[in-house]
Amino acid sequence: MKKKTVIAAGLTATMTLGLAAGVYASGQLTQVKAFLNPSVNISIGGSQVELNEEDGSALTPLIYNNRTYLPVRSVAGQFGYDVYWEGSSQTAYFTPNSEFLEYRMDEQLILDKYGYSLQIPASFGGKLRPTVWPAESIADGMKSGALSANALSAIDLLYLPQDAASPEARVIATVEVVDQAKWNAADGHDAIDSVLGTKGEYVYVLRGAKENPFGAGTADNAGYKEIVEHLSARGYDLVLSPAALASADIVSKLVGSWTESRKGTVMELTADGVFYRAGQPVGNYLIMDSSHIRIVADKSVSTVEFIVNGDTLEMAGQTFTRNK
Repeated sequence: MKKKTVIAAGLTATMTLGLAAGVYASGQLTQVKAFLNPSVNISIGGSQVELNEEDGSALTPLIYNNRTYLPVRSVAGQFGYDVYWEGSSQTAYFTPNSEFLEYRMDEQLILDKYGYSLQIPASFGGKLRPTVWPAESIADGMKSGALSANALSAIDLLYLPQDAASPEARVIATVEVVDQAKWNAADGHDAIDSVLGTKGEYVYVLRGAKENPFGAGTADNAGYKEIVEHLSARGYDLVLSPAALASADIVSKLVGSWTESRKGTVMELTADGVFYRAGQPVGNYLIMDSSHIRIVADKSVSTVEFIVNGDTLEMAGQTFTRNK
């Protein structure tokens, strides 16, 4: 799955969000005077295209301050992207057209590590957002009670209200990864939790399914109910895949604190897959095999070779020494 991203369209026109009316319910907006210009033509990749509104009617470009503005959703569709608006955070999400909702690169690493995913239909985009808990937040989630005592990884399923008067995203349920042995010992989980699947050392558990929080007869009540019924009928679209994780012996050689020989920068790889630089968490990593590691950091993903020789690590053209 690919990272949610912003389109680099290569257009000379500036694009604007042609989204739901709830976008405009903000006290930070400034009224301006603009003009519609139906004579503007749009060419993408050398071919002229006609952009339409969602209802199929012709789209008329907007002229303001000598710039041409086009609704992002209409233009994005020409490049194979869907656009979803989340009112609670005032954020527009761009995702490649896909059968399923997409995960960020750092989230995908965590899913790969534990060999699972939730393949949520793309048709729920803008209404449902699966959010993977960062590895460094799992411990705090257990302390607060948001996660069970033995959670190794988790995905929150967030319902995004369509009514601008209810901007807060609501957690529908949480899917957790739990150690098989601890689950079998009946320690740290509730009787209402249900097993969605098992594989190897892991159990994939549905935890904390919530009641519909929206009033009867409202659009969000119906939307929430539709999604819950779909997820329940399909086992929350859990998909299990082979975990791309190296042996425990290889992992033990890499986990720890290392100092780069030239600049003295301290790098740390933690056992839960978090990548630290100079004491700050900057990304996630996954050890693919005995000589390759995949790192998501600085908003990019890279797979690089590594060689561990005792207390010396060669990785990405740099040499590190293990900190005792």
